[in-house]
Amino acid sequence: MHDILLTSIIISIFAMLLEGFIVFKNLKNKLHAYLFFNCMVMLVNNTGYLLELLSKTEDEYVAALKFSYAGRVWIIFSFFMFTVEFCHIKVPKLFVRAFVLFDVLVYTAVFTLENHSLYYSKVWFDKDGLFPVLLHRSGIVHQVFMQSQAIVIIVAIYWLFRSLKSYKGKIAKRRAMIIISGFLIEAVLFICQVSHMFFVTYFFDISVFGHVAVTISMFIAIFRYNLLGIIDMAREYIVDRLSEGVIAVDPDGRLQYYNEHVKELFPEITKDAESVVDQLKKAIIKGDTLAIGDRFFSPEEKELYTDGELIGKLYALVDTTALKQREYKLKADAAMLEMAADSMKERLGATEEMLSQDRAMRHDRRHFEALILSLIQDDKVDEARKCLEERLSQEPSTGQRYCENPTVNAAIMHYVAVAEKKSIKVKVSANIPYKPGVDEMQLAIAISNLFENAIHACEKVPENDRFIEITAKFKQQILFEIVNSCDGKTVLSEEGYPVTTEVGHGIGTRSVLDFVQKTNSEIRYIAEDNKFKVRMII
Repeated sequence: MHDILLTSIIISIFAMLLEGFIVFKNLKNKLHAYLFFNCMVMLVNNTGYLLELLSKTEDEYVAALKFSYAGRVWIIFSFFMFTVEFCHIKVPKLFVRAFVLFDVLVYTAVFTLENHSLYYSKVWFDKDGLFPVLLHRSGIVHQVFMQSQAIVIIVAIYWLFRSLKSYKGKIAKRRAMIIISGFLIEAVLFICQVSHMFFVTYFFDISVFGHVAVTISMFIAIFRYNLLGIIDMAREYIVDRLSEGVIAVDPDGRLQYYNEHVKELFPEITKDAESVVDQLKKAIIKGDTLAIGDRFFSPEEKELYTDGELIGKLYALVDTTALKQREYKLKADAAMLEMAADSMKERLGATEEMLSQDRAMRHDRRHFEALILSLIQDDKVDEARKCLEERLSQEPSTGQRYCENPTVNAAIMHYVAVAEKKSIKVKVSANIPYKPGVDEMQLAIAISNLFENAIHACEKVPENDRFIEITAKFKQQILFEIVNSCDGKTVLSEEGYPVTTEVGHGIGTRSVLDFVQKTNSEIRYIAEDNKFKVRMII
């Protein structure tokens, strides 16, 4: 009998070590924290009680007793808080603090029991039985402590039975029943010990086995009925999605697990997890993307089942930053091309109208010249002069031909006129064939953007120093260069592209770079002295 009881205590110590290690590895929320705390105080209690059973003197026994109580006073507290979390009971913080203070006072009474009679009113050491024992008469603190433990056990059992109604699945109900069974065993053994119903209770504290029974029931709930299973499933999910944030909730939406990436994205999850989960749910329903810092995330929801029963949900935050940036770039490029195309249509329309007027005037020129000749032959010189003056005032300026390609030529004509109005000297020498080898509209847009940028740069320098020179040569490829005056403040990026901080600027440059990329062309920007050069090989 002696060896059996000692062996059982030793086994319980190793069981507490094992369970504590398992729970610590899965530690993530309050439920797991209270379970781990229970394992640790049980470990201290059982180790101390083993030392009591092995003690040879009263001093050794008392020292072992004090060590044991360092865990024993917290056993019921850990069971109570575990039950509160397991059953989702809201307990006032003031009550919890009072509970902690009460246990601290009890241990203080135990630690100083030689100096007063509050815990034990009378003690004597007996080592003649199966085990050494410190016989005693209960003091007021001991009586209150025992009665409070009984009350807490009854309340915990009541809450556990009441929580059965809220569990819909078979596994959840079985899990609760296993834990209830452990508490019932503890309650029975506690009553037997306090009432000394059996003779063995006089020299051996059988309530220790009651505490072990509760811990074993929790152990079974972990491995057989998936008390911590949702964490395991969450971690399996993380194996496939290491770069994503993952949140696990139970069927009622209460937080059970989150990984470190979620904590980085939502620091408030440690204090207000419910609002974070609600935010993800709303985003999923609306199909929205979450912008966090400079990154974008698309939330996804996944239901978790085991044996056909829903045990929770996982929320994964998929990093879609690259896709979102690409989407924005495509939209911006499309908008730029649309703006440029609209602008080019306006320029081409104006040019076409001018050429149409020119053709109409040329159509009637033969008749006009015949009229002038007739007036001169009749010596009506004044009338001939008057007709010529009227004709010249109505005739538009003749469009100059800069290159063979009509679209590019129209663009150059338009910007030459714009530049000259701004007192900019323009020199153009462009050999661009009728078929340039690339989309002529895109080429015209690119040249227009470069010309427009050059005009903006010239506006920043004195009128006498303003100039733009355009040169284009064709030898299987188009070698295009535009040189303009500038204020010398042009800044190039590490990639060699112009950088601007002015609102509304930079769109033209991005459009040109997009053209270069699409046509596999080459471009180089050169800022030197008070000149700015752009060279393209198309």
